[in-house]
Amino acid sequence: MTAKDDRDLSERFTVLRDEDAAGAPPLSRVLRGREAKPPAHPARWIPVAALVTAAALTAVVLVLKPRGAEPTIEEAIAQAQSISSWTAPTDEWLTLSGLEIPNSVPSLSLSSVTLPEEQNAATPQGEAR
Repeated sequence: MTAKDDRDLSERFTVLRDEDAAGAPPLSRVLRGREAKPPAHPARWIPVAALVTAAALTAVVLVLKPRGAEPTIEEAIAQAQSISSWTAPTDEWLTLSGLEIPNSVPSLSLSSVTLPEEQNAATPQGEAR
């Protein structure tokens, strides 16, 4: 770019700034307009107030609700045993027939693997595959 191009570009930006400044309201009017807004509508706070009231009522009911008698130690043990013996109805779906996890790591031996040399030895010499 040349100095003439720089001057031309600067003049164009100056024109754009002047156009923007002409269309913008004065800052003092903008700040006064911000203060002149009415306060938030009280209707906005109605759902929040209802939620807080519902939470407070729930807390009061839970605190003041009469509780039943504490179970005896025998009843508590019986209840714990019945809970611990529970099985999910879908537990049967998790057992796969014939796919039990072995207790040890399987090992391979040469007798359990057919090696390629043994297959080539069985083929007659002049015959192609």
